[in-house]
Amino acid sequence: MNNRLVLALLGLAAASVATFALAETWKPSPGESRTFYDEDFMRVDSKSGMVLVRIADGKPNGPYRNWPAASRGPILLFALDCAANKWIDLGMDFTGDLGIGKGWRNGEKIEDISAAVGGAGKLACEARDSLPKADLP
Repeated sequence: MNNRLVLALLGLAAASVATFALAETWKPSPGESRTFYDEDFMRVDSKSGMVLVRIADGKPNGPYRNWPAASRGPILLFALDCAANKWIDLGMDFTGDLGIGKGWRNGEKIEDISAAVGGAGKLACEARDSLPKADLP
């Protein structure tokens, strides 16, 4: 294998870790008509045990950038502490390629996952044991 190909593959692997998943599978959030969650983004942080979730309002059509612009809301990123029923706001993404910043585990934990993340949060916490585990920054 030539060095350029190896570097390209390593760069692709690093990019997927930084943004979690290159694929996007947006599914309807249970009990909500216009909110969707990205199934491919959901994972459990191996250090904290928190579940990372991203949701968006709109009408999905493949990757977020392909959603109809008039109906597309920002992507909201959350870390869920399911055992404590608390969440951390990880910010908003307007393009679909935002990763998480350093020190995110130290963010303020806020009460009531369902109030912020809705049905997707409940689903993520219920599926926690079957979600992929990741060594996150």
